[in-house]
Amino acid sequence: MDIAKCLDLVDELWSRDAGGPGHDIVVLGASNGDCPEGHLTAGDVYALERALTEQLTAWRGAPARWGTGTLQERIGRGEEIPEPWARLAVEAVELRAWENATGRWLIVAVADAEPEAEVRLILAATNVAPV
Repeated sequence: MDIAKCLDLVDELWSRDAGGPGHDIVVLGASNGDCPEGHLTAGDVYALERALTEQLTAWRGAPARWGTGTLQERIGRGEEIPEPWARLAVEAVELRAWENATGRWLIVAVADAEPEAEVRLILAATNVAPV
């Protein structure tokens, strides 16, 4: 997926009205995922994440950044973490997020927490503030 298509997808996710605590997640890179061009290599995923983060930073300012270690510990203690934050904490090591004027959050993460799993780019949008 090229950066222009990825930015179109970001606009779509950010502008959706998921209502209440709703969220949307799109996974790019998995051969059976939402990437219309098919499989992306790990290098493609990291390059796309860098380009997307640079463009979003230019448009929206620096993202809020979180390592997921604390979220993983909280999940391990049995604390209930709302979606999509719980899923992202398990799949990614670092999250980048921007909030738009309506209070909807866009999260960009590379799913690379499991060494044997395929590296994927995850885009998520949610009305639930970071936890």
